[in-house]
Amino acid sequence: MLFALHQHKRWNTQGVFDWDAGGYFAYLPAVFIYHDPGRVDSLGRLVQQRLPAQDHDVTRLGIHPVGNGRYISKYPLGVALSQLPWFVGAHLYSKLEGLPAVGHSWPYQEAAMLAGAAYAILGLWVLRKLLLRYYPDRVVAWAIAGIGLGTNYFVYSTHEAANAHAVLFLWQAALLYCTARWYETAERRWALGMGLFLGLATLTRFSEIIYGLIPLAWGLSSWAALRQRPRLLLRHAGQLALAAGLALAVVSLQFIFWRIASGRWILEEYTGEHFDFAHPHILDGLFSIRRGWLVYTPLVALMLVGIARLRRYVPAAVPAVLLLLPVLVYITFSWGQWWYGWGFSTRPLVSLYPLLALPLGAALASIQFDGWQRRAVHGFVLGCIMLNLWQGWQYVNNKIPGEGITWALYKERFFDVPPFYPAEPTPYTPPVSPPEPKPTW
Repeated sequence: MLFALHQHKRWNTQGVFDWDAGGYFAYLPAVFIYHDPGRVDSLGRLVQQRLPAQDHDVTRLGIHPVGNGRYISKYPLGVALSQLPWFVGAHLYSKLEGLPAVGHSWPYQEAAMLAGAAYAILGLWVLRKLLLRYYPDRVVAWAIAGIGLGTNYFVYSTHEAANAHAVLFLWQAALLYCTARWYETAERRWALGMGLFLGLATLTRFSEIIYGLIPLAWGLSSWAALRQRPRLLLRHAGQLALAAGLALAVVSLQFIFWRIASGRWILEEYTGEHFDFAHPHILDGLFSIRRGWLVYTPLVALMLVGIARLRRYVPAAVPAVLLLLPVLVYITFSWGQWWYGWGFSTRPLVSLYPLLALPLGAALASIQFDGWQRRAVHGFVLGCIMLNLWQGWQYVNNKIPGEGITWALYKERFFDVPPFYPAEPTPYTPPVSPPEPKPTW
């Protein structure tokens, strides 16, 4: 991951904060450099100085006016919160080295990318701790290799590391681990962990609140468990109330920020964008060449097959998988822009991989003692890894574009070889004088 991250040094061309990544990061310079939460457009106006005049629009970063002369990002502040320590380091480095400490120069952009990669690797470490509770180390190694190298998680941990997906993977892996430990021990620390990580995931992307189904459904693998669940919840009502309070406290940071920045507690962030639950694009989302999940990430097929074997290894996880998976697929592909703009494979489902790692482990564990089956399944995983790294490399080099791909273009370009050692990006040189009109901030 670190090798791939440094192949395209996007921070040298000031290209990290285009689009979504800039909208996530914009909270930090607005609050800590310009001391005005309502001026998240400050980052957008700095970034746009290097763009052609026709692209001088801060909405490119998901930043919108709120009607009182101030601006707000349509993205929640969870990613910015996770990037805060790295932002502080970049800010101190810029001052010590005499670089422009304005919140958008290359140290800030490199820090945002390294933050995402660090959280991605930490997420795999947490996932390994969870899997080792149920599977032998050899199976866990194959599962971690499959998730880390054989899915689009790899692209969103490297080239797209400044976005939300890597940190969401970490929060969901930690939520799963705390859930499993709480049902084993009923200790308060694990209950608080469930509340904390569910709150952080929701603060990062509001739709992640759906993952609250995991602690609710965990362990409901029999009628007896279902009948006993109310008594279990009542017995530990104090712990669960603390967990819920912690989750609400974390999510409330967004509403407090909105109140300070705009004078309103609730804002409609995604203006003009909405769900269409009556017309979901499930088949397109799974099989379309435009962004089909199973087309670009075929390892998911082995995860789905493993659900049939999951009861043998992790019976407590079966209800959570069977409940959450169809709900998330339906909601994800009911979004008006079901392909989710420029991207690689189905990026909103990256945070589902920690849960799907459990059936992936079941599929791998169930064949480990059968010679030809083991070789076939391991060969399939290796093939998925090779395909994912190849197509991800092509996506990064725009051989397989993240938008507008067709079957004809896909077949034409599949064997195109991108440069292994890309040319060193030309460092960004700021304009001698800022464009007119000058930003009011």
